[in-house]
Amino acid sequence: MPRRGEEGAPVPLTRRPQFLVLAALGLAALAAVIATVALTGGGSSGKTASASGELRSFVDKLENFLTQSRDGRRDVAAAIDGAVSCKLTPQAARARLNRIQRNRQSLLQQAAALSVPNTEDAFNASDLLQKSVHASFAADGHYSDWLAGRKRCGPPDRSPDLKAARAADVTATKTKQAFVRVFDPLASRLHQRVWSAGEF
Repeated sequence: MPRRGEEGAPVPLTRRPQFLVLAALGLAALAAVIATVALTGGGSSGKTASASGELRSFVDKLENFLTQSRDGRRDVAAAIDGAVSCKLTPQAARARLNRIQRNRQSLLQQAAALSVPNTEDAFNASDLLQKSVHASFAADGHYSDWLAGRKRCGPPDRSPDLKAARAADVTATKTKQAFVRVFDPLASRLHQRVWSAGEF
């Protein structure tokens, strides 16, 4: 015979089992959420680790570009010095500069295709690196034109091409200074080496 409540109305016997089923389902759902959070590390830390890895890869690639640019800068200086000191003919020095220009062109293409993390400092670093390499490329072109117009080796002259090359070098240095102001804090954050504008 069904039990009666305080006011005499029958109390259904099915209410308690339904409540237990709903409670069990709620606990199962809560356990699933806890397990998911535990496996993913809370979600945000996983995203942070991914972003950190992307930034480290980006900085590593820029370090490689800077090393190539540094080597190019040294080669340009050696070629110009060779033409001035008569260790090289102007034609031989110009041939070296043309090889360096091809390398810089390749470097520009690689930098333009680089995957950049979605942060303002990374975008700025990438943009300024491309601008500095392009400015160095422009200076190399003026030096090449200067050498093309020289009949013999020897001290620098008053050639407009040489004047333009030196002006382009000044522009390149200013751009490189802007680049290292953005890049060096990124490199320091990841315990990488920092650069000066005179190195690359």
